[in-house]
Amino acid sequence: MSPEGFGEPRGGAPIDRDVFAAVEAARREGRTVVMGTTVRTEGDPPSAPGNRALFGPDGALLAGTIGCNGLDRKTGRDGAGLLAVGERSTMRSYTSFEGEPGEGVVEVFLEAFAGQPRLVVGGAGPVADALAAIGAVVGLAVRAEAPGSAAFEAACRGLGPGDAVVLVDHDDPALVPALETLLGGPVGYVGVMGSRRHTPGFVGRLRQTGADLGRLHSPTGLDLGARRPPEIALSILAEVMAVTHARPGGSLNIVQRPSRSAEPASSRGTAWQARAAMGSRAEESPE
Repeated sequence: MSPEGFGEPRGGAPIDRDVFAAVEAARREGRTVVMGTTVRTEGDPPSAPGNRALFGPDGALLAGTIGCNGLDRKTGRDGAGLLAVGERSTMRSYTSFEGEPGEGVVEVFLEAFAGQPRLVVGGAGPVADALAAIGAVVGLAVRAEAPGSAAFEAACRGLGPGDAVVLVDHDDPALVPALETLLGGPVGYVGVMGSRRHTPGFVGRLRQTGADLGRLHSPTGLDLGARRPPEIALSILAEVMAVTHARPGGSLNIVQRPSRSAEPASSRGTAWQARAAMGSRAEESPE
């Protein structure tokens, strides 16, 4: 950056590559960002069509430049405003160095890029590893941290309705405080692994805190008959997807199965006879 506050260079391939790489990195990490692109200029502003910059939700400059510190600050401020009202894109016009050398008008196109849905796994172990592996395959930005740690709090910061948190240790001392915070926020799915025998214990402690238990899923996952860690992770992610997409999580099958009462009497009789015959043979067996 020059003493006058001009970006060096004003535009070009290297800066573009930095901005686009930063967009992809943000998406992989589940972060929403705003990219500003200069589309037109008048006069002699410190910008040029094609200049790009990337901004975080708070307006902080992440990569690139519109052309100078002043333009980056204005664009970042409007980018944060764009996200705050839930819009996807907008145009803004800025005047640079009014009444001074470098005065001009810069029109910037602002576009929001949503990050991948986030999955925060609280804890470690085979199921946590499987959640990370399968979660990445289905397009989730996965991060595993220990509940109660600063890293876990940072990972949960900014979670929204499309995101999820799964805690894999029902005996973790930090479980109840973590759940109390999560259930009071906007995260779309909160689940805790545990059997039907273990769940009532921490749920009872949670109830005393006044937490919104209607949003808690425990035991977590759909009933798929899962036993091994990858199967358990699959059942959990299936429920995560159903809940965050507001779907019931049932079968998509439309083929009607014949009811037992609709079977022909002869078929029922034949089946009964076959079972009876098998029973008779079993009784005759020396075993």
